[in-house]
Amino acid sequence: MLLCYIILKMFLMYTTKKRKPSRGECEMVEPKISDFKMFERAPYKIPDPKALMDAQMIGFMELEKFYGPVFKKLLIKHALQFISQKIGEEPPKNIESLDQLAEYLLSKTDKYPLPNCAGYYAQIKTEKELQGLLGAAYRLSEASFHKSHIKRQTVEGLKFNLDEIMANLYQFAIESKLAPEEFGYRVNRNGSLDALFPNCFYKEVCRQAFEEGLLKRAGGSMHCAMGVTLCQYFKMVTGYEWDYELVEYDRPHCIIKCYII
Repeated sequence: MLLCYIILKMFLMYTTKKRKPSRGECEMVEPKISDFKMFERAPYKIPDPKALMDAQMIGFMELEKFYGPVFKKLLIKHALQFISQKIGEEPPKNIESLDQLAEYLLSKTDKYPLPNCAGYYAQIKTEKELQGLLGAAYRLSEASFHKSHIKRQTVEGLKFNLDEIMANLYQFAIESKLAPEEFGYRVNRNGSLDALFPNCFYKEVCRQAFEEGLLKRAGGSMHCAMGVTLCQYFKMVTGYEWDYELVEYDRPHCIIKCYII
C-alpha cells in the first residue's frame, strides 16, 4: 500500500542510519507471547487520525496518477459507504475531491475514532476492482523508491542489527503519533523477525475486508497492512527483499513473521 510507503519515507527523513542481518531461510517456529520484547506503551490509545490521514491522502494522489480519475471516483464511493455503515449516517452527495473526503472523514472522529480505516478499506476494494489482485500500490511504491534510494549491490555481505532498527522505527512512530498502543517483536536466530500486535487498530477493517474476499494474497495467505509496512521498512534500511506471513490472526493478537527472500 502506498500509505505504508509514505509513512516509511517519512521515517527515512527522520533518520538516515542504515543497519545490516545475517541471511537465512525463514524458520517457522511457533512463537510464544512470552518470548517477545515489548516496547513501552504508546502515550495514546490510537494513532493520531490527522497524521494518518495526511499520509494516506498523499498516497491516494499518487495512485490517482497511476490509475487515472476512476481511482478517485471509486475510492470516494467506497470510503463513504464504509463510514456510513459505521456511523449510521447518509454521507453528503457533493464530495468530489480527496481533500473534501479527508475533511469529511476527520469530522466524524467523534463517532468513529479512526476514520482513515475507511480509506484503507476503500483503497483495497478499489484496487481489487481496477486490477483484480491486491498489491499494485505496494509494487508501485516499492519500485519508485528502489530507483532513487535502494542499491542492493552495495549492501551484499553486510550485517545489520534488527534490535537497533526496531528501536529507531518505534521512536519515529511514537514521535509522529503513528504507533499502535502496544507493539513487540522477537529476533530469530536465522535473521527473521516476529512482530506482535496485541490489538492492531486495523483489525476491524481486516475482518470485514477478509470476509468480502479482498485480502487474499497470491497463494491464498492473508494480506496484512502491518506486514507490508514492516517489509518495506526493512528493505529500505537493509537493501534486502523481505516478505511476511501472518502466523496468528485475531487471537485477539496478531503475529507477523518477516524474513529475507
